[in-house]
Amino acid sequence: MRGFLVHGPAEPIVTQESGDVLLPCFVENPLPLEELEVVWKRTDSEAIVHLFQERESRPESQDPFYMDRAQFFTQEIPKGNFSLLLKNITTKDEGKYKCIVYTDQEQNETLMEMNIERLLVTGSDKPIYAHADEDVILQCFVHTHVPLSELEVEWIKTDSDILLLLFSEGEIKSESQNERYLGRAEFFTEGIPNRNFSMKLRNIRIEDKGEYMCKVHADTGSANTTVQIQPLGFSSLHRFILVLALAVTPLVLVTCALSLWGFKKR
Repeated sequence: MRGFLVHGPAEPIVTQESGDVLLPCFVENPLPLEELEVVWKRTDSEAIVHLFQERESRPESQDPFYMDRAQFFTQEIPKGNFSLLLKNITTKDEGKYKCIVYTDQEQNETLMEMNIERLLVTGSDKPIYAHADEDVILQCFVHTHVPLSELEVEWIKTDSDILLLLFSEGEIKSESQNERYLGRAEFFTEGIPNRNFSMKLRNIRIEDKGEYMCKVHADTGSANTTVQIQPLGFSSLHRFILVLALAVTPLVLVTCALSLWGFKKR
């Protein structure tokens, strides 16, 4: 008998928790059933997910964790299709799997990785303190396998429901930005491919005080992170200018008064 290759997915398989997933495994030409053995295993624990041996499935050989959840398409096995259906996915199912095919003469296998689609958003858990006219960065990091094109990210000011920034359909939607933040709020575009949706807010104003939310939407649900901005009033430069103005103003007034008095005297 000629040698055979076992084929599987070229990319990691992404699935949702509580759903079902197909783990592909096949050969191009059917193999003799009388000498065929197919073993599905986890690579991290060597737990047997399922076994086909002596022309039939062997559920009694399964790890208890996969009992009644993993099954072959038995009618497809004579055709060289050894794919596995895994039901009721949990986070514990995430990881690497291998499909090993044995005959009397040789064996071959394919490896694959399964990821659970999840959505986690993180940021800073501390308030941001800033003086007027300073720039601040509000952190927002998205942890998910969901493609960027399927994510929607909003930065909003929660007390007034003002939209500062919007990322949707794979691009920044500048036209949706509230005019109060035009030219002041922006994403770090180079960070977006890495799912960094932090926001830079320029020229802080007293009225910028409040809570801001980075809210992320996907087909699987939504998640968010919030942060507080607490303005500290005027910066040291502003205070210096104010003090200088207060100090100079009396001198200007005195000078003007003396000039006026001298003019009247003439």
